[in-house]
Amino acid sequence: MKITKLSHVLEVLGVKQAQVVKALKAKGFTFSTASFSRVCTHAEWPKTCDTNALQKAITEYLKEAGATDLQLNDLFSWYEPNQKVSPEVDYEDPEPEMLTANAKKFFKLHRDPFENEIASEADVFLIESHRIILEDMLSAANAGSMIALFGECGSGKTIIRRAFIHQIQQDHPDVILIQPARLDRRKITAESISTAICRALQIKHRPSAEERDAAIEEALIESANNGHLHLMVIDEAHDLNSDVIKLLKRIWELTHGFRRVMGIVLIGQNELQKKLSGQYVREFTWRCNQIRMQPLGMQVPAYIRHKFSRVGINADRIFTEDAMSAIKGKCYGRIKHGIALDDIELDRSYPLSINTWLAKAMNLAAQIGEKQITEKLVQKV
Repeated sequence: MKITKLSHVLEVLGVKQAQVVKALKAKGFTFSTASFSRVCTHAEWPKTCDTNALQKAITEYLKEAGATDLQLNDLFSWYEPNQKVSPEVDYEDPEPEMLTANAKKFFKLHRDPFENEIASEADVFLIESHRIILEDMLSAANAGSMIALFGECGSGKTIIRRAFIHQIQQDHPDVILIQPARLDRRKITAESISTAICRALQIKHRPSAEERDAAIEEALIESANNGHLHLMVIDEAHDLNSDVIKLLKRIWELTHGFRRVMGIVLIGQNELQKKLSGQYVREFTWRCNQIRMQPLGMQVPAYIRHKFSRVGINADRIFTEDAMSAIKGKCYGRIKHGIALDDIELDRSYPLSINTWLAKAMNLAAQIGEKQITEKLVQKV
């Protein structure tokens, strides 16, 4: 299948076309979403536009979004992936390691900056893509839309969910959150979802399923009439079975006039994306905005400084600038597509990985008595 390299890079980075159009508009370019879609799909540029200036602006935006020089090379050419060759991933996640008591004492830390570290809104470190996700999740409540947020283990999905719920509780009392309580998401059924809605809307028990479903629809419409928005949030959604996903789509179809009475947010690991690609749930997938969690990328040094500032420590006292860059470099690998295609740089600079590499470096430094961690020491980890 022949696609543009621009379209491929957007998919790899998890960047939506609308985000690029919005960034172009902020830079003074008048470029519609439809025009950009034609560029991504057919490499067709409007005859009246300044193509060179637009290409430069798009390239700069994607570089800020974490695109590598390799990805940006010949960005506006065609990309023809070889479907027969399975890519080889040249990267292994680090073995988990906790900060030792000796390291905490050596660096004079009163508490571990990486363990149970989120106690307030101020502890949360957000990059631009995270803020966009929070806006999209709020839009799901306002517009009654569906979102699937997925990413690697340790990429920050749970923190985003907690930050979103905190934001709703603090600033949006009109939004009613509905969260099924089953800890094992594989056991969530139609009954579980109905129970969660009844609990959130304080609907009294009904003897039959039909009466309960009718009461739920009436309560949702009445609540919408009273100015409330409803949002169902399900974490660990990669464990949901396909029948439940289809049921969620039917609940989402409930309307009050021209407005939908409920939005839906699913949060899960990358398996959620694979599950949504199945034909059986295509009716849900076609109407669902899928969002991938992005790595920290160039924001790794800022993340490190933030983590240590929350425990009252200046990170620059412990890490040199090149050491922070080396920590980021530890999270990079390559995806090899074989002889026919260029390798793609893999960025796994997610919070959990960064925390692990920081702990490893600090443990080693404490063990050998090094007060400041340099690039050379990081490379020894």
